[in-house]
Amino acid sequence: MSASFERLIDGIIDALQSHVVPNSNDDFVRGQVFSAIYALNGLKLAADWKAGPLLEQVRLQDDTFATVKRLARGMAHPEIPATPRLPSDMSDAGAIEALRDDGDRRLGQLLLWASGADARAANRDLATEIERLLRRTICDQLKIELATTPKSMLQQIAGGDGSAAQG
Repeated sequence: MSASFERLIDGIIDALQSHVVPNSNDDFVRGQVFSAIYALNGLKLAADWKAGPLLEQVRLQDDTFATVKRLARGMAHPEIPATPRLPSDMSDAGAIEALRDDGDRRLGQLLLWASGADARAANRDLATEIERLLRRTICDQLKIELATTPKSMLQQIAGGDGSAAQG
C-alpha cells in the first residue's frame, strides 16, 4: 500500500470523525458514519494483503527455529526446518501466508515436545527455556496479527473524541 493511499483513507476518516459525526443529531446517520469508518479502517489494513506483517511473522519464526535448533542440540525433537525459509524474491502474499501457517504448525509441535515428559526427562531446565521461547514467539506473532486487525466498531465508537456520546 502506498503512503498516499493510507493518507487518503486517514483523511476521509478524520473528516468523518471531526465534521460529520459531531454535526449530526440523527443516531441512525451517526451509526452509518461509524460503519463507514470501520469499513475504511479495514480497507486500509487489508489494502496490500498484509504481506509486510506476514514477512515479519515468518522472520520471527525463523529466528526462533534457529535458536531452538542451537539450544536443543543433542536432544530428540521434532524436525526443525532449515532457515531462512523465505526466498529473497518471494512476494506472493498467499505463498508467504502458507509458509507462516506451516511455521505455526511446526512451532506448535515443538511446544508440545518442549512441554512434554521426554524433553523434560532429557534436560528439564533447557526444555523449560525452549518452552518459554516458543510461548514468547507465539505471543509476539499474535501482537503482529492484532496490529493489522481493524478495531471493532464498538471500540472505535467508544474510543473517539467523545462526540459519539453527544446527542
